[in-house]
Amino acid sequence: MSASSQLSSSKFPGADDLHPPSGMSSRSPLSLPDIPTPDLDLTFALGSISGTPDTRVEKVQKRASNVLKLTQENEKLKEELRAMTARLEAAERKRQELDDKRQKQQPSQRPAQHSS
Repeated sequence: MSASSQLSSSKFPGADDLHPPSGMSSRSPLSLPDIPTPDLDLTFALGSISGTPDTRVEKVQKRASNVLKLTQENEKLKEELRAMTARLEAAERKRQELDDKRQKQQPSQRPAQHSS
């Protein structure tokens, strides 16, 4: 028995599998096919990272935009309401002042009217 056959059969099971099949020279390297280098596009969408489709991202962005618009409109309406409330309160004070003036003027006018 040769030394290589002793090693392959006794100490290293499966060592025979390392030898090239019959008919192939152990000196000829295996030639691999050429792999073409693709043009890599390293850009990607946010949706591809998070695993959500772009349509979901667009819907969320649209919803956020709508919320922002509604918030701005709400603030504008609140300001208008404050201004209208202030005008109403001013008008009510003015009416109360006029009513008070009339009440003060009416008693002084009545005796004058009765004496005539």
